[in-house]
Amino acid sequence: METSNPRGRLRALIGVVGLAVLLAGCAGPQRMPPVVTDATPIPALEPGLPALLGIGLAEGRDEFSLSCDGPCVVTDADSGAELAVLAGGASLSLERRGSLVFWRSAADSGAAARIGLRPRDPAHLLTFDDRLWRGDFLVMPTPGGAGLTLVNNVDLESYLLGVVPWEIGRHGTDALAALEAQAVAARTYTVGHLGERADHGFDLFADVMDQVYKGATEEDPLCNQAVRSTRGLVLEADGELVQAYYSACCGGVSSRIEQVWPRPARSYLLNRPDGPGSGKPAFCAGYGKLLWEQSWSRDQLSAILQRTLPDYYREYGAGTRGRWVGAIFHPRHAGADPLRPGDLLNLEILRRTPSGRVADLALTTTAGTYHVRGDRTRWVLAPPAGSGTILRSAMFELKLDRSGEDLQQVTAMGRGYGHGIGMCQVGALARARAGQDFTAILAHYYPGAKLVRLRTEASRIRE
Repeated sequence: METSNPRGRLRALIGVVGLAVLLAGCAGPQRMPPVVTDATPIPALEPGLPALLGIGLAEGRDEFSLSCDGPCVVTDADSGAELAVLAGGASLSLERRGSLVFWRSAADSGAAARIGLRPRDPAHLLTFDDRLWRGDFLVMPTPGGAGLTLVNNVDLESYLLGVVPWEIGRHGTDALAALEAQAVAARTYTVGHLGERADHGFDLFADVMDQVYKGATEEDPLCNQAVRSTRGLVLEADGELVQAYYSACCGGVSSRIEQVWPRPARSYLLNRPDGPGSGKPAFCAGYGKLLWEQSWSRDQLSAILQRTLPDYYREYGAGTRGRWVGAIFHPRHAGADPLRPGDLLNLEILRRTPSGRVADLALTTTAGTYHVRGDRTRWVLAPPAGSGTILRSAMFELKLDRSGEDLQQVTAMGRGYGHGIGMCQVGALARARAGQDFTAILAHYYPGAKLVRLRTEASRIRE
């Protein structure tokens, strides 16, 4: 799509979308019901959460070197038998030998199907990759793969201490309400995603596949306060836990989940402007990286598409995802192979979501035309090496530079950072600084949801 002023068109588009949603009756923050003070069970999770979560810290490693800042015990993780006791600071080395985990300390060695390492005193912390970790370690052969997997078994609230500062950052007391909103959203996400990574041998990844978790090193006192002050609180709607997605910056308006991902619609994940009212700027407007630009030469983008288009075709060509996407590939000639895209000829945005994000991007190559849906455009239009792994957001315009009929350069000019579903973290911070409490912040980003308190032993923080 060739445009004379793509950045201006993008601003205009966001303005129109935001005004339309505002006129639909979303002119200001709503208050959530008061937090219940008694334990309120969540029916879908009865009889309760496990006392410890399993967080996958690393997979497929050849070996691990672990230690503890106090006395710790090496165990057979399946039988619970104690195999050795290590002094504080002593190192434990582990490697895979066939289907077993071989361990070695300065004084002992042995092998078992799975090895555990736990402090004698829960107040002591474990060490891995020069970082400190609460809870226990579990080392096992990587399920279905080579090498070893390291799992951090940790209680829910202690886990959140290592999540909140890495997901929303470290801020002053004026932003405490946003940190509390982040703690509730992260806790809700955690509980709602238990078991989804079972084939890996744990509950959640410790990175952006789920939530960034870096253990006890560099915990933030104010983030810790936010976790403790909201202890056990999660969001519930329509009789089940909220899918509490969040992203860095919504770009001025959030999006319905079914318009971005092949997921069912949710009553609380809507197209909502991030502003306080008609004619006023979005709360996230002050974000320093709100507007962004990414360029590729034709050869750069063609090379990237040789990898990303086949990946997209394989991942979204069948099943539920395939039905959501529709026909992905239209060949230019008989025998064209969708897994061999060829050279890039053209790009065109065919359709947008009501929030202004790309809904259907057509990429024409010498093999044929590919239709890329929703947020997946960010993976297909991957930046060049050294510029990040995916595009900042799907809220962008395209500028195509040509020499005659030949495409020379592609530039995406966009707004926001992330998928734009659920809570806008930059917006939440601005709302907190404007005086909103965490219940009002959550009420805006997850309208209709209510706060409930988990009844679980996992809400105990290890001090």
